[in-house]
Amino acid sequence: MRLRGPKIALYRLFDVADEIELDRLDLRRSRLVRPRSAVRFGEPPAELDLGPRHFAGYTGQLSARIYPFGVVALRLRLDLGEAIPLEAFGEAALSVPESPELGAFFEGELAGLQKTLAPALFRPFAEPEEEEFAVLFFTGTEPALPASALFEALPVAELVLGERERFSPEVEGELRRYAFSYTEEDLAVLGYERVLLFDSEGIWDVADLVEFVHAELLELAYYDRLLAAALRDLPEELARYSPWRYRHYDRLRRRLMQVHAEVTEARSRLAEVLKVTEDFFYARVLRAAGRLYGAEELAGATAEKLEVLADLHAKIAEEQNFARAQAVEIGIFALILFEVLRALWGGG
Repeated sequence: MRLRGPKIALYRLFDVADEIELDRLDLRRSRLVRPRSAVRFGEPPAELDLGPRHFAGYTGQLSARIYPFGVVALRLRLDLGEAIPLEAFGEAALSVPESPELGAFFEGELAGLQKTLAPALFRPFAEPEEEEFAVLFFTGTEPALPASALFEALPVAELVLGERERFSPEVEGELRRYAFSYTEEDLAVLGYERVLLFDSEGIWDVADLVEFVHAELLELAYYDRLLAAALRDLPEELARYSPWRYRHYDRLRRRLMQVHAEVTEARSRLAEVLKVTEDFFYARVLRAAGRLYGAEELAGATAEKLEVLADLHAKIAEEQNFARAQAVEIGIFALILFEVLRALWGGG
């Protein structure tokens, strides 16, 4: 068997800044190739073609997608030829994404790109966090097979899991849970580090959705760490609470309120970047990718930390109000006592 239009796309995503002001960059904006009214970008990311590159013996095109919430996604799409044997595709699929030179390649490309993006970066990070995955792509088979026959005809588990093994029926069954087809002319199988994508029209929309989930994961992880840092020392600080340290707790309360507002705004902004409301196929892919890669779980953990932060903020405010009321009562008592003593002293 031969695969037509074979390509391997290598993705490396970097969380480079708190925000990227896309209006400062004169770049075209992204869109999905198959326009669907229920799938839209709220603020589309910008795209930049970086030209041809050579890697692992193949030639490909390097591009960048720049998200407004601070993530840069680099994509190297390698062309394996017009049609190659399935065995050759499998060899490339196993070896190219594991190349030891891949990390240095993307880091070098990012360093060059950051100079272009510098005017648009708001609060850039010294050490960006990363996410990576690969897409194994082809447009058809020789002889031609429909999407429903590909699980039996191809070593899907080996390709998606990146291992030469005889996998159990349970593993095969789990992979089928993350397999999606819109017609018999397309198939997407999601794995942790690899996505197998067949599309007879050569459309990469599913890969774009998977990329967005990884970008979302980076952003959620950043704010989860921010919340964890804000909460880490609070129990000890609250245990030392004293009404005489009013200014300290007032600063603490303001800091918690600032973190809460920043994370809430970021989550709201992230939710507006890409919306899928009525498109059954894309919605299934997006939800499945969120579950598989942990974005859904991380979003829940972030929401829980936000609730804890809000509760602690309310408790500190309550303690401050109590301390303020006590101070007023003490002041009133002192004033009354002063007046009584003055009256007694004057009367004496």
